Amino acid sequence: MWDTGTPGIFRRIVALVPVCSILLCAAGCGSGGIDTSRIKDNWEWYSSEHFVFYYPPNSPRLDRMDDFAETCEEICAHLCHVLQIEPDDPVDFFVFNTDVQSDSLIGRPVGFFEDDAIFMRIGQHPGGYVALAMCYFIDRNAESFAALKDGMYQLYSQPSVNVHSTTFGFERKNRFIPLGDLADTTFAKDPAVYYAEAASLCAFLLASYGPDRFKMLWSSTLGFGESIERIYGAKLDDFEKEWRQYYQRESGRT
Repeated sequence: MWDTGTPGIFRRIVALVPVCSILLCAAGCGSGGIDTSRIKDNWEWYSSEHFVFYYPPNSPRLDRMDDFAETCEEICAHLCHVLQIEPDDPVDFFVFNTDVQSDSLIGRPVGFFEDDAIFMRIGQHPGGYVALAMCYFIDRNAESFAALKDGMYQLYSQPSVNVHSTTFGFERKNRFIPLGDLADTTFAKDPAVYYAEAASLCAFLLASYGPDRFKMLWSSTLGFGESIERIYGAKLDDFEKEWRQYYQRESGRT
């Protein structure tokens, strides 16, 4: 699908955790705005290298939580390698049995990352949320272009999907969003195209140019086009052609 270092990890992740459709709601004031004290007082918990997992005593997968934690750590290790980061602080990770349970305890459906905590339901794929958590440790110092964060989420939430093939398909259907427009989140009104292209772009940037320039783009305060020109040394149109050639080649559809 895409190569940023150790793609074999993703084959193991897909085997361990079923890929489910996920509603992304990554915004807000952080877990400090959600009262988790009742959960922490009454739920089981244990910590791993990068997470503190909380789960109800009656969890139907109580005997498999260690496998789940191992999966999350594998995803996290891959992201730390790809992004060249090492978080200083652990991330609280709340795993609910049902949406009804989350509604009663936190007053909203699960399926989001806020600031320094992940809230999800059993059966959801953790990859996208772990990606957002790792991106947060970059974002604490610099706000990114939305397409970068959304692209990383999409890459890790559905690791079995060939985003380059999907993007090439949208191009053939004349639904392609030009690179200059991709940084404008108003184009998320066609979310299927937007998220596929954002994921393809992130994979291209990381595989072709590495994490250093990716993080420079993440923290740039210039416009998207000027940032591409200064960091990657190419005019936006020329850089788009290079990206198109990359995803067409990686799509396996040419």
